[in-house]
Amino acid sequence: QGITLARSTLCDWTAASAGLLEPIVRAMHRRILQSRVIQTDDTPVTVQDPGGGGSSTGRLWVYLGDREHPFMCYDFTADRRRDGPERFLQSYTSGYLQSDAYAGYDGLHARGLIEVGCWAHARRKFHEA
Repeated sequence: QGITLARSTLCDWTAASAGLLEPIVRAMHRRILQSRVIQTDDTPVTVQDPGGGGSSTGRLWVYLGDREHPFMCYDFTADRRRDGPERFLQSYTSGYLQSDAYAGYDGLHARGLIEVGCWAHARRKFHEA
């Protein structure tokens, strides 16, 4: 449209939109936790350190509900420690958790969630062999 907008303006608009959408995200999160099966995985993302001191690697976790609860939520953590998935799934007390067998999920399985493997991750091991 020929309009130049400052990056700070676009960031402000994005932050305001995120605030307005927060009730919808919370509702989606509640619906995912009603699923019989939840799929999850994490992806590393480069994050700029505040103050311009370089960058670090954070994690973007995705959680996908089952067919009856077809919602997807993302959760950011600054690292890959288990407390991110444990926080997101703390009220998910029974069901199946499909993941990549990352040891950070072991605490969730120890409290009763049934571990389900991921074919894509299993296929990689066969391909490598």
